[in-house]
Amino acid sequence: MKKLTINEIAEKAGVSKTTVSFYLNGKTNKMSEDTKQRIQHIIDETGYEPNAAARAMKAKSTGLIGVILGDVSESYSARALKGIEDAASAQEYQIMIGNSGLAFQHEKDYVNRMIKLGAEGFIIQSTYRFGMLASELEKKKKPIVYLDARPYDFKGRYVKGNNYDCVYQVITECIKKGYDDFLMISDGEADISTGFENTQGYKDALSDAWREGGTRFLQEGIKSTEVFDMLKQVVDLKKKTLIYVASPGLLQTVYQAVRNYPDYNSLFPGTLGLIGFDDQGWTRLTTPAISAIIIPAYEVGVRAMEELIDLLEGKRAEGEVVFKNIVKWRETTL
Repeated sequence: MKKLTINEIAEKAGVSKTTVSFYLNGKTNKMSEDTKQRIQHIIDETGYEPNAAARAMKAKSTGLIGVILGDVSESYSARALKGIEDAASAQEYQIMIGNSGLAFQHEKDYVNRMIKLGAEGFIIQSTYRFGMLASELEKKKKPIVYLDARPYDFKGRYVKGNNYDCVYQVITECIKKGYDDFLMISDGEADISTGFENTQGYKDALSDAWREGGTRFLQEGIKSTEVFDMLKQVVDLKKKTLIYVASPGLLQTVYQAVRNYPDYNSLFPGTLGLIGFDDQGWTRLTTPAISAIIIPAYEVGVRAMEELIDLLEGKRAEGEVVFKNIVKWRETTL
């Protein structure tokens, strides 16, 4: 009988590779009884035994993975990092973490430092320029998985949410819902691949529908009162206007700005619409509840780590792994 791999056990049991690894390593405290029974049934049915050769190979390695993110204090990065950590722990790897601030020089410094410490591979939320470093890492046989943002000359593996398609569909749906005017608010980070997708999906949806929309770029740390002053200048309350916030960090500030309108509740959803990216889940708790685009950051992190482990084990692959974002239509949109 052909020896099964953990991937094949996971597929037969209908769970992730990380879940199987947790089960095999006795980390089942957060696992449902049904999941445990399904995995054990497959193991009993197939006579699965861990690959001793693979374990011996791993024992000879440092087991260290370099993880370089833009800012781990941001909610998306923090949730993705939790997924990376859980998947790494399940397969007996350890991670080293770096905050690059999405600056190329910081990426370079972290890569050099982590290689000296024994990093065997990298998960990176990269700048467009990172490709210059990637070629050097390839020569050193240090595999890379890009998470959320990739370089302009991308090669290899990339795990992300379907931001462009999701935004395009959201804006198209809002056109159908009857909004006349459109305003996108962004932090101007369109030079990062995800920032580009978040803005381009908006522009293309309007262009394909022969519609026009405004754009305003706001600086980090801007006050809600300043945003309100801007809204008073560009939003015509005589028309149905959708405000789309392309940058997760700005949605709360924009919502607070809208609350400065007298009787702001009455403006939603007919006069004003509001939707944006929510990394924390707070939008369901507001009054009115805010329509939101939610990226499955934890699942993206888990998959990025699983992809890197596959590369470290010699399973070469290129291309994208795309997770579908979740759109929650709530009271701030028609």
